[in-house]
Amino acid sequence: LSSAVILQLSPFQLSVRVAQLELVAQGGCMARTSRWGPDDGAAQAPQAGGPSQDRGRTEGRSDRDKQRSGAGDGFSKKKSSSKHRSNAGGERSTDKRSTSKASPREGTPTARRASRSPSAGSAASSRKSRQPSPEKLVATPRKPVQYKHRRTAGEVWRCKKGKRTDIKPGEWDRFNYVAKEEVINRPIEYAGNVVPIPRIKRKDLTPEYFLEHFASKKLPLIVEDACEDWPAMQRWSLEALEERFRHISFKVAKDDKGKKLRMKFKYYADYVRTQQDDSPLYLFETNVDDNGYIRDLCKDYEVPDIFPHDWLALVNNDARPPFRWFCIGPKRSGTTVHTDPLGTGAWNAVTHGLKRWVLMEPGESKRKVKGRDLIKAGEDDEAIMYFDFILPRIKKEYPELKIYEGLQKPGEVIFVPGDWWHGVLNLEDTVAVTQNYCGPDNFDVVWCKARKEREKVAWLWLRNMKKFAPELYERAMEMNRRDKFRMRHERPKGERLPDASSSSSESSSDSSSDEAEDLDPAGLKAAASTDMPLGAAGFKRQGAAPLPELVTCARAGFERPGKRRRQKEDPDLA
Repeated sequence: LSSAVILQLSPFQLSVRVAQLELVAQGGCMARTSRWGPDDGAAQAPQAGGPSQDRGRTEGRSDRDKQRSGAGDGFSKKKSSSKHRSNAGGERSTDKRSTSKASPREGTPTARRASRSPSAGSAASSRKSRQPSPEKLVATPRKPVQYKHRRTAGEVWRCKKGKRTDIKPGEWDRFNYVAKEEVINRPIEYAGNVVPIPRIKRKDLTPEYFLEHFASKKLPLIVEDACEDWPAMQRWSLEALEERFRHISFKVAKDDKGKKLRMKFKYYADYVRTQQDDSPLYLFETNVDDNGYIRDLCKDYEVPDIFPHDWLALVNNDARPPFRWFCIGPKRSGTTVHTDPLGTGAWNAVTHGLKRWVLMEPGESKRKVKGRDLIKAGEDDEAIMYFDFILPRIKKEYPELKIYEGLQKPGEVIFVPGDWWHGVLNLEDTVAVTQNYCGPDNFDVVWCKARKEREKVAWLWLRNMKKFAPELYERAMEMNRRDKFRMRHERPKGERLPDASSSSSESSSDSSSDEAEDLDPAGLKAAASTDMPLGAAGFKRQGAAPLPELVTCARAGFERPGKRRRQKEDPDLA
């Protein structure tokens, strides 16, 4: 090589030229004019196949090689190594069965790439083996979702994105349960450790019999024909609700930070009718009492008379934990197995749709009832998956575990005792209302949990017991003395219980005890003093006979007049 050529070549280009010259000296192949620098004037030896064969091979190069074959010093190392892979060994024979390719210099980038790269044939076979089967390549055809309102898609996307951060909003139908009707229509098999939830018609049940044989014994029950006379049986169809609450926002999800995600009912109804999700958005409204726009829902039903007690009503609605929920569950939605807060009992009434329930007795481990050890890699644990394959595995793995199952139809009420594990799957688009309560059958458990998990609520509750329900107050204080438990006002300032819940200070304040008119007397007949008028009966300045509608137990939920006016005047553009 001349000195002028050496000065113009980069170190890598120089190493390539040196390798070529060494090969020429050994007789392995003939050198070619370099494409990585100016021609040094070296004579090009004739090839074994002749000039015409070389021209044919050159003209047959791919467009990619042609793009990489330009002359000049400005090529990157990646382009140079690619070129070197094709030319480092000189001319190759056109016969594919005999490819005499010389090895590049050891330690160069080309050599390292060549050592990792398989031959052309093996690479093709490797790529062929890595291709998925034809069944996996064919996507299951789905009917595209067409919403009635143009804004529905954006609202649904926003709520999905906030609710679940582990998957994308477009992946909520990735398991295609909309096409697996067998999961929804699968009958319940009562055999072995699976028993039906007891059922009784409402006409054959009295509040006394229910308290003695079910509530006190903590046994679940489905009551048939319990709410067929409710106005909600007609007013709570999806179409009727949309007619009443088109522009009212309801809670349909909650994000990781606990923020409620709301959607106008007209968009949610549009979503319910067309959704194809595996586990759809579940409308679970907790502010029925606080929101003046939807408080009329409480006029569409009444608490069944077999649940006359609500001793947590000794705390005003602003301070007490949530206890009433209005629910709309689209088909395939539901809740996984859980227990209700504070050991409270619950009743759930269905007005439209169909629910499938599973219940397990208190004391069973959380890991067992949720099937934590039975979930395989790549599987989800939403309600539809739980009833599809997790619950059958639990039945098989734990034959000693007693499992209660049953279907709840429109007009039926289910009773779930406190601390019972329960989960639900909506087999149809379902509308329901549910309430939690504290009464004589579970007061001891609720008080012991509330004083530890909701300290401020328990302190306000205890003060109101002393004022309005002295017998209940003595019962709570006796449990405190028995357990040597000190309330928050009895401990030094700043001292906390070692195992207290982080939410023990939520939903309440340290205000003074409530007045009589702040409390709802409906569930306090067996606990409060009979000579103490509560609720509207405690009014003194509303005339001789206050109207029954004058109830102060719930907040008015007022909004700014301007905001209400804008919402009313906003035309339905969507």
